[in-house]
Amino acid sequence: MLKCLFVSTEVAPYAKTGGLADVAGALPKELLAQGVDIRVAMPYYGMMQGKYFDDSAQSPINFDVFLGWKQHNVSIFYDDKIVPTYFYKNDHFYYRGGLYGYDDDYERFAFFCKAVLDSIQYIDFIPDIIHCNDWQTGPICVLLKDKYKWDKRYENIRSVFTIHNMKFQGVFGDYALNTLGLGGEYKSTDKIEFNGGISYLKAGLVYADFVTTVSPSYVEELKTYEYGCGFDGLLRDTVSSRMVGILNGIDTEKYNPADDPYIYEAYDVDHIWNKEKNKLEFQKEFGLKQNSRTMMIGIISRITDQKGFDLMKQTIEGKWFMDKLMDLNVQFVLLGTGDYEYENMFKHFNYVYGDRARVFLDFNEALAQKIYAACDVFLMPSAFEPCGLGQLIAMRYGTVPIVRKTGGLKDTVIHYNYQTKQGTGFEFEDYSGYWLYQKIKEAYDCYNYDHEDFKQIMKNDMSQSYGWNVSAKKYIRLYESVLAISNLWNQANLDVTNIWKECADEIYRVKVNLGKYINNDM
Repeated sequence: MLKCLFVSTEVAPYAKTGGLADVAGALPKELLAQGVDIRVAMPYYGMMQGKYFDDSAQSPINFDVFLGWKQHNVSIFYDDKIVPTYFYKNDHFYYRGGLYGYDDDYERFAFFCKAVLDSIQYIDFIPDIIHCNDWQTGPICVLLKDKYKWDKRYENIRSVFTIHNMKFQGVFGDYALNTLGLGGEYKSTDKIEFNGGISYLKAGLVYADFVTTVSPSYVEELKTYEYGCGFDGLLRDTVSSRMVGILNGIDTEKYNPADDPYIYEAYDVDHIWNKEKNKLEFQKEFGLKQNSRTMMIGIISRITDQKGFDLMKQTIEGKWFMDKLMDLNVQFVLLGTGDYEYENMFKHFNYVYGDRARVFLDFNEALAQKIYAACDVFLMPSAFEPCGLGQLIAMRYGTVPIVRKTGGLKDTVIHYNYQTKQGTGFEFEDYSGYWLYQKIKEAYDCYNYDHEDFKQIMKNDMSQSYGWNVSAKKYIRLYESVLAISNLWNQANLDVTNIWKECADEIYRVKVNLGKYINNDM
C-alpha cells in the first residue's frame, strides 16, 4: 500500500487562513478513500488546543529538536476522526494569535520541518512520499535529500512539493541556514539563495523529487516574467521537466446545497427553483429589499489587489466603478477582510447604498454558505489565481461566476455560448475595471432579458463535477511515478555503464512525459 505523509501548516477544519487549508483538509480525505495509507502532519496551534479532540487523554510522543545550538521540545498528538493526523505541539512557537507573520517565522517553520522529519523515528510510520505544501514546508525537501539520507529509515523516502501561491516565498537572512543546520555553501543560486537571502520556497523547488501546482494554466503562467515572481527562469530551465499542474477540487460533502445545514432552503439541479427562496430569506434577514428578480452579486474573498479589488476603485465613464455598478438594478454582498484602504472603501459604499448593499468585514463560514446560496452571480476578477476555490463552490451552488481569465479560473470557467448553450459563466481577459464592468453588464442583461439562458448556465454549473476524485487519482499516479523514477535512479547508481545509460535515457523519457501521463483523462 502506498504510504504518504501530507505536511501542511494549515488544515481545515483545524486552522485556516486561505485555500491551502481547504486543500489540505479535503485532498487527504479523498486519497484515503482511494486506498492510500495517508497521514497528515500540522502544527498544534494554541487556538486549536482542546477544541477538536481530547488531548488530555493522550500520552503524547515527546522528543527534542535541535535548531543550530538551540534545543526545543515537541509533543506529538494524534487523532483519526477525519484523517489520521499528527499535531506537533510547541507553545513557544505555536501558541499565538495567528498562524503567520511573526519575526521568527524562519525558526517556527524550520522547527516544524525538522520535527516532522525527526518524528519518523517515533511514530511507527515510514512514508514512501512526503507531500510538502508551500514555503513553510520547503526545507523538508532539502533536509531529506542532503541531511537525513544516511539513515536507512529515510533513504527511500521521496518528496513532492506543491506551490499554492508563488507570491509567498519565505525569504530570510543568512541566519536561517544555521537554524536549518545547513552550511554556507547552500547560499548559492543553484541551491536555496534568492535575491541575497535564503528562500524556503526555493528549497522545495530545487530539492523536491517532483513539483506540482494547483492548475494546469498556473504552471505555464509561472514560467513567465509576469507571474513567476523571480523564479520564472528556474522553473523554465531546471524544474520544468519535473513539474505538473493538477487542478484543485472542493469538499463536495461540505459544499452541498442539497444538504447544507447553514442555508435557508435545500436545493439541487432538479429543484433549482428553491435557490430563489435562499435569496428572499437572505434579503429579509439582512435588511435588503425583498425581490426575487433583483440580481444579487456576491464576493467572498480576501480584500487585496491580488483578488482584483484595485479594479473596483477605477472610474468607468466618469463614475467610480462601484457607483457605476449600482446604477444597474442590483444588490451587492461582500464578505471578507483585507487591506485597510479597501475595507474603508467598502464601509463608505455600504453607508451610501445601505438599502441595496451589505458588506461584512469578517469571515464567517455559515454566512459564506448563505451568500453562495443566495446570490445569482459571483465575482472573482483576480489579477492572478493559482486555482481558486470560490468559483468552484459558487458553481456548486448554481451561482454564476464572473472571472478574469487567469490560472485556475481559466481552467474551470467556460464563457457561455448562447448558440450551443454550453458554458459555465462569464470571462474577461484584460485586467481593467472597464472589462469587469462589461462582463457584469453582460451577466445582468442575460439575467434580466435572457433568463432561460441564465437558468441554463445555472444548470450547467450544478451539473459539473467539482470533487477531488479525479485529481486524487492524478496525485496517486504522480506518487507512483516518482517512486518508479526513484527505482530507476537506484539502478543508474550501479557502477555498470550500460545499465546507467539505459536508465538515464528512461528517466529522461519518463520525466518529459509525466505531466501528460498524470493529466490524462480518467
